[in-house]
Amino acid sequence: MAKPHILVLAGDDASEVLSQAGFTIAGEDHQRRQTAAIVVDTRGDSGPKAGELVRSLKAALGPRAGLFMAWSNGEENFDVSAFDGVLDAFATPGVLAARLGSSLRIAVMADEAKMRFRTLARFGGPAHPPIVSSAKVPRILLFGQPDPDLLQFTTALTQLGAETVAAFTSFTAFDYLHESEFDGVVILARDDRATALGFCAAMRRNARMFHMPCLILGSPDFDNPHEAIERGATDFAIAGDDDAAAADRLFNFVEEKRSRDALNLAFAAARAPAAMEATTGLYAPSFFLAHLESLAQRAHETDRPLSIALARLDTEASLGVVHTRQGIERLVSQSGAMLSRLVRAEDVAARLDQTTFAVAFPSSDDEAAEIAAERIAAVLECTAFDVQADHTNYSNDQPIQIKLAIASASLLPQENATGLLQRVKGQLEQGHAK
Repeated sequence: MAKPHILVLAGDDASEVLSQAGFTIAGEDHQRRQTAAIVVDTRGDSGPKAGELVRSLKAALGPRAGLFMAWSNGEENFDVSAFDGVLDAFATPGVLAARLGSSLRIAVMADEAKMRFRTLARFGGPAHPPIVSSAKVPRILLFGQPDPDLLQFTTALTQLGAETVAAFTSFTAFDYLHESEFDGVVILARDDRATALGFCAAMRRNARMFHMPCLILGSPDFDNPHEAIERGATDFAIAGDDDAAAADRLFNFVEEKRSRDALNLAFAAARAPAAMEATTGLYAPSFFLAHLESLAQRAHETDRPLSIALARLDTEASLGVVHTRQGIERLVSQSGAMLSRLVRAEDVAARLDQTTFAVAFPSSDDEAAEIAAERIAAVLECTAFDVQADHTNYSNDQPIQIKLAIASASLLPQENATGLLQRVKGQLEQGHAK
């Protein structure tokens, strides 16, 4: 799967760190690829000119412009409003990968949300997502033993306007997280690093806390800050080193989480009855085809990829003793309902006909779509469905497992939505014939 392409208008140090973070830097390969983000140096004398440069680039690139991220060392010498976000020049590659990766994902989600509601309006649904207020004071949980470091960081958060709650044991901390809402967590990892790292890892295993920002405060002799990121921390900082900067970074992650939460609510609101298939929870074929046409136009306009995948029920291999139309419908409805929970919010899943599912992946290449399709098929194929039909042929406690044929492809230059769909259908037929 191709890594996001990043254009770096900064020093070699920025290119090196972002490359270590896993991104492809413009100029490092010979492939023509859409630039997902442009990183602009704002350090020193570059700061005052950075905002004007970004505005000029946005005007020149138009819809093809990706994210504009500031490469900053903490100086307040540039126009922050011109940028989509700020990257900390002192951050580790792991933190930068999480920060930039999250920003790119949110940008894709935001664009798709606008597109989806435009299509939804054509089907009698709302034209805009619900407005979610983000003016609420950030609420941060601090976990660790009470000592000057924790109190000092609490002061830094309070000065930025946060409400803080302290927990001195992991049991108390998890009780707080389960019983009330928090925007972020700060963990002091001085004397008991194992507990701090274990707590952070446990958060990432919980669906409700998976995206919650988690900052680990360590001591100067913390063995491996990268381990903190690998175990699930969003950020790492040395306690007392620059608490104000660390608190400010945490606030940026909180804003990202709020943006993600608002977008998830928007996608939930986009599941309007007029566009949905009631039995599966998937989008209706008419909505999918109309939206795919809009997505193809948008992909050409922005020079970003668009991919689709089809999954067709192999009736001979799957159905076994299920012969009636009602039995097939129950089986497909159950598998479709599961499919609706296996795709990301920004992906568009539908049932095209009685036995064929389709998923559109905005801003994803064909390799990413193929991987997603294979994972979806693997989950569905290892699930046992109880369709409760054809009672004369088998007992009610005899589950059915399905077999799917899958195919995927990306939109080609000058290709329209119909051409892409027909091409993937052709691949599906060829695969079935083999």
